[in-house]
Formats: sequence, C-alpha cells, structure tokens
Amino acid sequence: MSKPVSSALIAGVFLTLAVNACDGGRNTAQSTVSADLAPVRDRVPYLCDLVPEVEFRRVTGLTMQLSAQWNGPQKDSGLCVAHAKGRQPPLGIQWDFDDGEKVLRENRPSFPDSAHTLPADLGTGFARPDSIKVRPNYVISLFRCGDKQPWLSIDFAPVVRGRDPVQDMFAFMRIAQNRFGELHKCTPRP
Repeated sequence: MSKPVSSALIAGVFLTLAVNACDGGRNTAQSTVSADLAPVRDRVPYLCDLVPEVEFRRVTGLTMQLSAQWNGPQKDSGLCVAHAKGRQPPLGIQWDFDDGEKVLRENRPSFPDSAHTLPADLGTGFARPDSIKVRPNYVISLFRCGDKQPWLSIDFAPVVRGRDPVQDMFAFMRIAQNRFGELHKCTPRP
C-alpha cells in the first residue's frame, strides 16, 4: 500500500525544478553558496588582465575552470570573454578609445529605471543589474586616461545571494580602470 504524496512535497519538487529550469541548472552553486560580504579587493591573478579572479569567484560563487582570452591585440580597443565549460561565459570586458559618448547613449535608455550613476571618481557612466541576462551585472564608464578618453564595460554572472551587485560593479570598475592605466601607461581620472 502506497502512502499519499503530500501537496507540500509536490510543491517543493516543482519549485526546485522551476528554479533550475530558469537557468538550465547552471547556477545552482550560486544559490547555495553563503555570501562572503567582504568588499572586493584588488589582487592577482586577473581575468582579462583587469578583474581579480579570486574576487570574481568569491562574488559570483563560481568554482569551475575559467579560460579568459582577448580577441586580439589591444591597440585601440579590446574584447575579452572568460569561458567556462558547459555554460555561457560568466564574464565579458570591452573597451575602446572611440565613441564613448555614443556607446553610453545607446546603452542607457534601454534600462532607465535600473541604472545607478557611477561614483564621481569613476567618470561618466552607470551600473545596472538585469536579472534576465546571462551576465546580468553590467557597468560602463567613460573616463580619461592620459590624453585619451576610453570607455570600458564589464558584464558578469549573478552575484551570490546577500551581496550588493551594484557596489560589486563599482569595485570591479575601479580596479579595472587602475589596471587599464597600468597596462596602457596612463593615469585614469574622471
């Protein structure tokens, strides 16, 4: 004789399946990792030369192997994506010395209510979380570096529950700008 299955058990199983289906089961570690709420720090090694890997892993809860590569020489622009086997890339970085104002204009209107203005020391730009994207945390900045005015964008995987994604985006941008200055031999400023 079988026992009746409770509706609470069925609801629990259904909820678990629904949550995993939303992300294809890719981010289950992120939902079970307890948040380390310490601020993001600058430390080696870096993903894409600009984002501290240990901090990126701590903030996102990702443990799988990552492989980051630029799309070619970075003379006037660059695109780097960190790949992870079996899932969408959890990190993307793009920069260019041209069209910064245009890029900001084109990206900002799409998300007016969710955009957070950057702190003044990071230049002109915004950070915005977007829960429906594969890499929902997007931050972009137009700043000065020597006599040039590059723009730099970072988008990355969801942060672990309990962290403030906007503050993490600001911290990663601050570190990335400093690293950008070191690599391009210029001093970042607003």
